[in-house]
Amino acid sequence: MDYPTREEIRSLCTEQSFERGVNYYHQERVQELDIDGGEVRATVRGSNYYEVAVDIADDTVRTRCSCPYDYAGDCKHIVAVLLAVEDRDTDTDSATDASPDSALSETVDIEAVVEDMAADELRSFLLEIIEDDRDIRDRLVAFAGEDTGKTVYDYKQEIGQLFDSAAGRGGLIDYDTHIDFSQYYDLAETHRERGNVETATDIYRAITEAIRENLNRIDDSGGYHGREIERAIDSYVETVAENLDSHEQKRPYIEYLCEGFVEADHGFASDYYDDALRTLCTTTDDLEYWLDALDERVSNISLDAVAGGELTSAGAGGRQDASASDDPVEVSADEQSMEEPTEHHRERTDDVLYTSDFTDGPLTPDDFTGGTLDIQHLAVGTLKLEYFVGDAFERLRIDDPTTDETHTADVDPTESTAGETEISSSLRVRSLISTYIYILRELGEEAALPSLYEEVYLESTRFCKQYAERLIEEGNEDRAIEVLEDGIETFRSTTDLRWLAADLYRERDTEAYRRTLKQLFLDHTEWAAYDDMKDICDDQEWQSLYEEFERQFADNRQKLIAMYVHEADLENGFAELKDSENLSLVRQYRDPVATFAPAEYFEFYRELVVPFAAGETGRRHYRTVADHLEEMQQLVPEERFDEFLDFLKDKHSNRPAFLDELEKAGF
Repeated sequence: MDYPTREEIRSLCTEQSFERGVNYYHQERVQELDIDGGEVRATVRGSNYYEVAVDIADDTVRTRCSCPYDYAGDCKHIVAVLLAVEDRDTDTDSATDASPDSALSETVDIEAVVEDMAADELRSFLLEIIEDDRDIRDRLVAFAGEDTGKTVYDYKQEIGQLFDSAAGRGGLIDYDTHIDFSQYYDLAETHRERGNVETATDIYRAITEAIRENLNRIDDSGGYHGREIERAIDSYVETVAENLDSHEQKRPYIEYLCEGFVEADHGFASDYYDDALRTLCTTTDDLEYWLDALDERVSNISLDAVAGGELTSAGAGGRQDASASDDPVEVSADEQSMEEPTEHHRERTDDVLYTSDFTDGPLTPDDFTGGTLDIQHLAVGTLKLEYFVGDAFERLRIDDPTTDETHTADVDPTESTAGETEISSSLRVRSLISTYIYILRELGEEAALPSLYEEVYLESTRFCKQYAERLIEEGNEDRAIEVLEDGIETFRSTTDLRWLAADLYRERDTEAYRRTLKQLFLDHTEWAAYDDMKDICDDQEWQSLYEEFERQFADNRQKLIAMYVHEADLENGFAELKDSENLSLVRQYRDPVATFAPAEYFEFYRELVVPFAAGETGRRHYRTVADHLEEMQQLVPEERFDEFLDFLKDKHSNRPAFLDELEKAGF
């Protein structure tokens, strides 16, 4: 593959862009360079991180960059990437030129060379190699099966130096900086192969703890470094499981993992410890010891089932008696307990997030997601409400007096906020309860579960659903309905609970069944519920309900259009689109609605695209215009589309970046 030369790169851009691109290249701002034939992808660190793509085919170079550059030729980020490719291509050629030496070394029989060397010569050579290479020295000690004399603390100190070296100004580690821990994994693997379980697990433990202790310094901590925590914990438990069989041998490792599970400051890390415990605890003795270790680290667990007689008889005694406390579930003293929902909360609708929800401080990602997403930093740009909650909330309602000062976190640049580094107390409680439920099931203490669920089913929708499903299995459908109704009244996002309730209502209560389906559609846009409602209504009932939906969606044009499209009422759908003058909706519903009147749809689309194209500048904006043109191209004959395309090019002839992006899109 022939990549652009330095002179060819210069011809693709202005002199200023070329000079800046050269500076970026020499400053090593090109990251994650990936070359696959004619396809080149890279990230370039500028004022932000920009994605660059270069496609080379038939002597044609097509380039794209996510930056807002809006002038002639390619931007500095593209130049920097092309220079990196050109330099790498040169290095590859040099390596190819040197291939005879490589081939010569490959033909040497190393085993024969070693065999022919005297022991003293080998010893001298080895001592010379390891004198200045600590990694090889440590690997040799591990291979020889000798005690290294190092503790977990010693390894953590060494690994901590890797973080110090990677840190930039202010001691923080930039997004997408991947610290290489391979030397420690290799060392641990050597000990593992030699059966040195204690030393191998010490190293895996050191990797895990060093990363955890430095997470507050890392941008995007839950990404690469989160995966490294998972890898180290998995390696730790695999080493134990493959070498130790008896419960007595596994006890200290169970205790350590349990401590990590309880004390982890991030939800994803807590989950990794929990998964490791589930892998390691394979016998009744293991599970009972895990439960005891959990109790030692969690105070004031006042769940009747956890402290009940059934569990005590299974060997997990020592938990406080149910009658000793009527307090709600709590974790350690410095954690807040989960409060019962107030009547004020229960009266709210499911599709609204209220400002008064912020009165206890800024919401954390875990508060939004229950731990599903481990987003700790804004590494992907400004996060929007719908990224966290989907369609669970449609809007934010001002229901109480509020100020920016009241609901904005004070950020100290030298310290991380609790919301960034700690699991919320409610999430920690739910995690602990989930683990207790797992252990009870594994121990066969099924009789204890109903009492436990009765205590905790309003802690989360998941527990509520699990309890209702268990009641259904036992044939207690009346109580299952009561539990589901409690959950629907308590929680905001109740799709699963309502579907389960609908299944119970179907044969028992027609009115409740219809009401539940209606709420599933109105609150959660569940089209299956819409279709089920239509099936159980006669024509007159359905017409009345359909008109009610139209009124309900009068202020939500997108849902109204979606309903018309679902009903194949394309005429009304088109009319609503025209009234909305919303370009994104016009594009979204082009495929179904435009079939009603393609030419008219094109002309309406055209009326919106013309001012939109002129409204902003920047290559990202121009690519969006090109996306709209791709949609429009399918609506009318080629001549009519080309006429409009020529009009746009002429109107924006003074914008070379605009014309360039159209050309790249094939226009």
